[in-house]
Amino acid sequence: MKRPYKYIIIDNKTGDIEETDIEPMMYQLQTHEPTNDPNRFVLQQTKTAYIDTRYDAKLRLYNYITYTKQGKEIPNYRPYDGTKIGKSLPILNF
Repeated sequence: MKRPYKYIIIDNKTGDIEETDIEPMMYQLQTHEPTNDPNRFVLQQTKTAYIDTRYDAKLRLYNYITYTKQGKEIPNYRPYDGTKIGKSLPILNF
């Protein structure tokens, strides 16, 4: 089972599908499209973003199958694990 993603971005022009956990910004969904005038371009939204409302349930099922069922502990998010930050280097430079 592959890990679920929260956002699905579909390119309306090419039909390409991209999945991501990072919320897309509006500028990522827009492109400059040519008009009849060769020197003029118009900014248009050419991609559509969908939010998967079942993401939390899919993530719980993924964690159950991947970790709990195999007797492993679900890994916690530790951004500074294995570094000197917070020990010898301060996290905030005040």
